[in-house]
Amino acid sequence: MNLSFKELVDTLGTPSKLIVRSTPQLAADVEQYARERVGPKRKSSYMYRKRLEAVDTRLLTGMESSPAEVLRELGLATTFVAASPFADIARHWAHVRYCATLRQTPKQTLALSKTGADIVHHHKVAQSEQIGIGLALVVAKQILERKYPGWIFSSVDVDTTLAAGFLDGVGPVRQKNKTTMRPDYFLIGRHASGNTANCKVFVLECKGTHGSAYHSRQQMATASLQVGSVEVASRTLPSLIVASRLSVSGVEIDVLDPPGEEDLWSGEPEQFDELVVENPESPQWTSGQPTFEQFTKRKSDLLGISQDEILASQDERTKFEEIQQDLPVVFNIPGSGKPWLFRTLARNAAHATLRFAGDNKAAAKFATPRVAAQRSLPLDEPIAEWHDSMIGSEIRIGSRDFVGVKYSMPILNGKSFEIFRGVEKELYERLRQGKVSAYLSHAHRLREEWQGRPEVYGRRRANNDAVSVGNDGTVIKLRIKD
Repeated sequence: MNLSFKELVDTLGTPSKLIVRSTPQLAADVEQYARERVGPKRKSSYMYRKRLEAVDTRLLTGMESSPAEVLRELGLATTFVAASPFADIARHWAHVRYCATLRQTPKQTLALSKTGADIVHHHKVAQSEQIGIGLALVVAKQILERKYPGWIFSSVDVDTTLAAGFLDGVGPVRQKNKTTMRPDYFLIGRHASGNTANCKVFVLECKGTHGSAYHSRQQMATASLQVGSVEVASRTLPSLIVASRLSVSGVEIDVLDPPGEEDLWSGEPEQFDELVVENPESPQWTSGQPTFEQFTKRKSDLLGISQDEILASQDERTKFEEIQQDLPVVFNIPGSGKPWLFRTLARNAAHATLRFAGDNKAAAKFATPRVAAQRSLPLDEPIAEWHDSMIGSEIRIGSRDFVGVKYSMPILNGKSFEIFRGVEKELYERLRQGKVSAYLSHAHRLREEWQGRPEVYGRRRANNDAVSVGNDGTVIKLRIKD
């Protein structure tokens, strides 16, 4: 039976339970599959993967999400910076395309809708990838914000970040070539209170499939390779691998937690703002396949054996020379580049939030120089109106005003389906002015208000609308308008 538009909006705004699992047995199963991939007739690149661990189950209990929240996270994460008059429409499409894809089961768990399941195979691949991104971001942020109360986590595209620092660029990701694989997103965690401001960074790889649990574990084994391709001071970053299996009987989500070093920056709020507002330098680092020393360090961590023992073995060096060409390309940011990484991630997060609200002009101030130059209009062409477009709509939800952009499409009987996306107004003003520490402090205060009134800011509401407000102040509101 087809949903009416009213039923569709009700479904979008209704929170459902998430089935999220992470166990030592899951980690062992994925490790076993990855080990089977190492051998003379298989890809030696898997020897450079990260060791997998289970997530503390206390961080997974009672998770909920609505389809509207998944769409909001997906739209925010795919807010690209390409110069195009159709960029805002493309961001809008990220919300519209999957509006009827998820539903709630009679057991109040999240599931793939019959409409979402009734598509041809090649569309299922795109659907599972995109919905997998949205679900992974929802779950990863809930895990990290439970583990670090008071912190705000934002997603930043890995390729956009690396392109700003590596002279040879990042090149295309090829799923069948294990040497060119990278994770999907950085998750930058920021916290500002009193006289201190702090920053953490995690790597996130998102997987999605309509297939079996076995196929999902294959995906996670590949992800253990991807999350290890970015290093800081020759050390891997902490990671989350989130794999979703989409089914009409229910969405099942597996999570693993490869370890690493997470702290990126600490200082005073004034320093925080100064570093974020000022354009970072454009380093000329180069990526490449790991050296023998880098490889032995990773192998030591993976297998729990002494690195000195490996380094002293001539046989190990010979084996390494035979497989080096199969090892993944690694982006190693030097220890001195930590401030650069912090600034680039913080600026890209601000850029994406302002773009999400439709303020392209304010967002442009946070674009890193090299990426901005690669994606800007030619200098001899006049700047089009859309390039400097700003927010054009303002709505009120509960006691708060939100600013952003609104799109409307006609439906039956003279009604329209309306989607608004934007940012809480006071947070927007702080971010637009470059006062990122004030933005974080205010977001922390507002979060308590939003969590205390879920029926207003995160659940189904009256008057035929659905709302999702994130801890970062971003919002999506979908409704039927007479």
